[in-house]
Amino acid sequence: MLDQHQRAQRSLFLDVPVTMPADATPSLAGTTVGPYTLERALGAGGMGTVWLARRSDGRFEGAVAIKLLNLAQLDREGQMRFRREGTILASLSHPHIARLLDAGVTPTGQPYLVLELVEGTRLDRYADQHHLDVAARLQLFLQVADAVAHAHTHFVVHRDLKPSNILVTTDGHVKLLDFGIATLLSGPADSGSSTVTSRALTPEYAAPEQIAGGNVTMATDVYALGVLLYGLLVGEHPTAERGATDAAILLSLGARERRRPSHVAARLDDADRSIRELLDARQTTKDRLRRACHGDVDAIALQALKKRPEERYATVQALADDVRRYLTREPVLAHADSLRYRAAKLIARRHIEVTAAAAVILSLVAGTAIAVRQARASQAERVARSQVCAGRKPPTI
Repeated sequence: MLDQHQRAQRSLFLDVPVTMPADATPSLAGTTVGPYTLERALGAGGMGTVWLARRSDGRFEGAVAIKLLNLAQLDREGQMRFRREGTILASLSHPHIARLLDAGVTPTGQPYLVLELVEGTRLDRYADQHHLDVAARLQLFLQVADAVAHAHTHFVVHRDLKPSNILVTTDGHVKLLDFGIATLLSGPADSGSSTVTSRALTPEYAAPEQIAGGNVTMATDVYALGVLLYGLLVGEHPTAERGATDAAILLSLGARERRRPSHVAARLDDADRSIRELLDARQTTKDRLRRACHGDVDAIALQALKKRPEERYATVQALADDVRRYLTREPVLAHADSLRYRAAKLIARRHIEVTAAAAVILSLVAGTAIAVRQARASQAERVARSQVCAGRKPPTI
């Protein structure tokens, strides 16, 4: 044993890193799962790994996505959460939510879900790659909001809304994915509160009540949508500076007020290359982005991002309705109401009709003024003629 130890020391075996050949890495490619054959991994998370798979039993053809529960999650709690995800997806049917096609357990006891295969780009990258302006980004956001609103009608709170869980297909259709940590509320009476104790979250998009370990409600998704909207518009977090760490974001949630998107836009340093790329991706300039966000967009974002859940939009549908009002130049509910504000919105919405009406009124006023002037001149001329006929000097006109 001493001789072996000395030979090992002389060979410097601890100083040479151990390497494994690339083909030695374990892979499930080629494995059959039910009637499907796994081809390649598409992504992995804490709960499971998603694989591209194809039907291999000869009955049908086509590709699907198969989510396999990680082996490390095969305990009772992990399997319960995985079953809950399947139950939630089975209850949802919406064009902007990836569909559940099947479910089962492998011969080795590993649960799996068969999902609609979504080939697309994550939401924020799609918007940047296609150089979408503010209005187009809001239209894309509305697709996300509609999907979340549908989930809420089935008492499902997603709890992890973020760009990587939202893909956009080549034809511009949004698909909401990954309900792995979603909450299934018991019914209408439970829509304002939840007894979920899981602390799984993404700090950048988490609501203050998630961080504090409080009740998760539908308002939690409203907050995440507010952060999502904020990032789509100005590319920053509402409470943290650009490039902040997760720890800094968590600290900022309670310590800082939510910044208005227009204020963030006004502070952008367009001499910075990354900021110029951000503005180019939105087909805008710093001043135009500030003006686009000022007023209604500021009010909508801040309403969704209130610290207290009860002060946010009551529902995701209410948030979406306000965004639609902004796009159609109607008064938004989040903005302070006034006669001046409503008049300005009416003029902006009906500017052609208002301009035409103003032109008609001006022409009528001008025509009336000319007619009055001509009438006065005609009257003065008649008076002058009558005085000439009477032999008196006519007055100077």
